[in-house]
Amino acid sequence: MLIGHLPAGYFVTKSILKKFKLPLDGPMGKWLFLAGLIGAILPDFDLAYWVLFDEYGTGSHRFYYTNYPLIYLLILALFVIIYFLFRKKWLKYGLIIVFTNIFVHLFLDSFFLGIKWLWPFYDRLIGLYNVNFTGGILVDNYFHHWFWYLEIALWALATISVARSIKKGEFK
Repeated sequence: MLIGHLPAGYFVTKSILKKFKLPLDGPMGKWLFLAGLIGAILPDFDLAYWVLFDEYGTGSHRFYYTNYPLIYLLILALFVIIYFLFRKKWLKYGLIIVFTNIFVHLFLDSFFLGIKWLWPFYDRLIGLYNVNFTGGILVDNYFHHWFWYLEIALWALATISVARSIKKGEFK
């Protein structure tokens, strides 16, 4: 997925906030919403390094540790321990929102190319589709696949949803 992580994160975060009955316009709701959106794109923060410094030497940014589920599970375990030490409500909701978005991101990345779901036991990418990946940024085949159109639809639906939320006064 190239551009669909942010709108997917919007929908995931909004649904989690509604499930816990946290207002979107409250101070905690705004920070949690921002944290959710950041979590939705967090595994792709390494793209800048990959493009600017790696010169595509690794073939894909998905070979970086920032795309390994086990790394996020270990970080989550650390934060859960911290939560149990301090018992802060904002930390509990933040962990749920951020890590749910991270794992939704990784799941969506599993459609094309894949990620290392079984690392360190299995060192290959696991995914459903391979769009003739030979290195560099995927462009040609991806933009003609149904998954690209799904990403465009996600953006359209998210834009409509944001407009409706603003109209309802949910975002102030």
